[in-house]
Amino acid sequence: MSFKCGACGSSVPANAPDCPSCGFHFGVLPASTTPQPPEGALAGTPHFFAYALLILAAPAFLESAFEMYGLTLARGQQMLFFSIIHTAGALVTTLLFLSWIWFIGLVLYSGGVAVLRVFSAHRCKDNFGGIFTVVFAITLTHTILLTTYDYWARLF
Repeated sequence: MSFKCGACGSSVPANAPDCPSCGFHFGVLPASTTPQPPEGALAGTPHFFAYALLILAAPAFLESAFEMYGLTLARGQQMLFFSIIHTAGALVTTLLFLSWIWFIGLVLYSGGVAVLRVFSAHRCKDNFGGIFTVVFAITLTHTILLTTYDYWARLF
């Protein structure tokens, strides 16, 4: 019984460790065909930082969403951020301020991912692009509603 060599295509006996024509050693890929990771050890680093940014921005989003949507619908127009700044300690206010910085970074980053996803020639193999396109849509809508709060909150 014999088989064809994948390197040169010649017929090789079934028990031969090497191809008699080209010398290819079976069971070991040559260095040129060995698959390499796309970015080495840092392949998952952009995803890690993106998800960390998403988690760090969550307090700012949740706090403003509670005031903008929950309290406005229940009690009418609010003085946004007034209660948290005047009742919380300096540490909470500082952490919330940092979370707003991360929220701005999240809007910019997810916007970049969404633009690259739209204009990319190939489809992403993981859900990363899709997740951050949805994140961008939500954060952009929230940001627009936040900047136009005085106009639409009067209706409630």
